[in-house]
Amino acid sequence: MNKKDIRRCLVPLALMLSAHAYAVEPVDRFYVGVGHYWSDNDLDTRWDSSDGSLGTTINFQRDLGFEDSQGALFWNVGGSLGEDHQHKFDAFSYDYDDESVRLLSRDLNIEENTYPAAAAFAGSLDIKISGLSYTWFFNRSEHHAFGVGVGAVRYDLSADLAAALVTEEQSVSVENRFSEDAWAPMLRAEYVQSLAEHWRWGAALSYVKKSGGNVSGDAVDAQVKVEYFPWEHFGFSLRYNYNDVDLDFDRSRFDGNINLKNRGPQLVAVLRY
Repeated sequence: MNKKDIRRCLVPLALMLSAHAYAVEPVDRFYVGVGHYWSDNDLDTRWDSSDGSLGTTINFQRDLGFEDSQGALFWNVGGSLGEDHQHKFDAFSYDYDDESVRLLSRDLNIEENTYPAAAAFAGSLDIKISGLSYTWFFNRSEHHAFGVGVGAVRYDLSADLAAALVTEEQSVSVENRFSEDAWAPMLRAEYVQSLAEHWRWGAALSYVKKSGGNVSGDAVDAQVKVEYFPWEHFGFSLRYNYNDVDLDFDRSRFDGNINLKNRGPQLVAVLRY
């Protein structure tokens, strides 16, 4: 067999392998994902009193004893429209809650109350983050897709805080309850690429901005994922997510600030079509 014959054999084989290598399309027609989010959390807050006195900047993990890491159920669902799957829609949500009991190491001014050092503290915390987005993949090929889009993210935070201290000199019992929620518009960019048979990867970056009204602030959300589909319609997605949100609240009875950072891996089972 001469070189010309070898080339004639290799070219069709290379074309077959190339086509087989990109069996997973960059964008799915429809998908549902359910999994677990191992989140490292860092929550800083401040609640000022109605007379304008500044409250204490409090870290829920270091000052109040809430867990640095939490497990959360994560889900997302979405799909695409158009002949080339250029228009993608996605919805997601996850939430986690925690409880803490400890002795306070310093005085904390929260709204109208002072939580004294050495007081017995008990509290609960619940955080939920959910969102909707639309992405237009204007740069689309058989192997990759890049697009930009818009959406909205909702942040829900509720906390119950209480502390008591009884000594010969004083008897103190204080408590506060907070429940805050806010929608914020979002701009996003996303890139997805088929790697080989059964594999693809992607990255997304979102920026959230809300100004005016009783709630203002901004947030950044970034995600990188690698997906493996051993079957045509079912597989697994390993993701790393980073979210940083900073919100200011203007209320009739207090002003406040919340800075929440959560980050960590997500392992998601994905059903796709």
